[in-house]
Amino acid sequence: MRIKLNEKYINEREKICDEIINILELDSDGCFLLSDIDIDIDKQNKILELKDKIKKHFAVSTISSFKLNFKCKRPYLNIIRSILRQQNYTFEGKDFEFKIDENIFKRTIKYKIFRNK
Repeated sequence: MRIKLNEKYINEREKICDEIINILELDSDGCFLLSDIDIDIDKQNKILELKDKIKKHFAVSTISSFKLNFKCKRPYLNIIRSILRQQNYTFEGKDFEFKIDENIFKRTIKYKIFRNK
């Protein structure tokens, strides 16, 4: 019988999750803003560069960013959510509004990542 990837590559999968979390640079509450990732092309590219490593250690058939000819608005966010969820992380998003100028506010989503035990 074939050994499942989640049983075979336990340490490698955790290292990939740690890399993703380090790239995101979570705040003290374990949160990041979607708008920060959207404007930071370097972070997006670092996450997308992990795709080959992810394919070796994770089942990616259900992740739309890995499907051929599938258009995804934010493939980096899709990878983050899918991989962390496979490793029992919870990924919560809430609307968030912050002040840019005197009367200008910006809306985005604030994501919180934490581990289910």
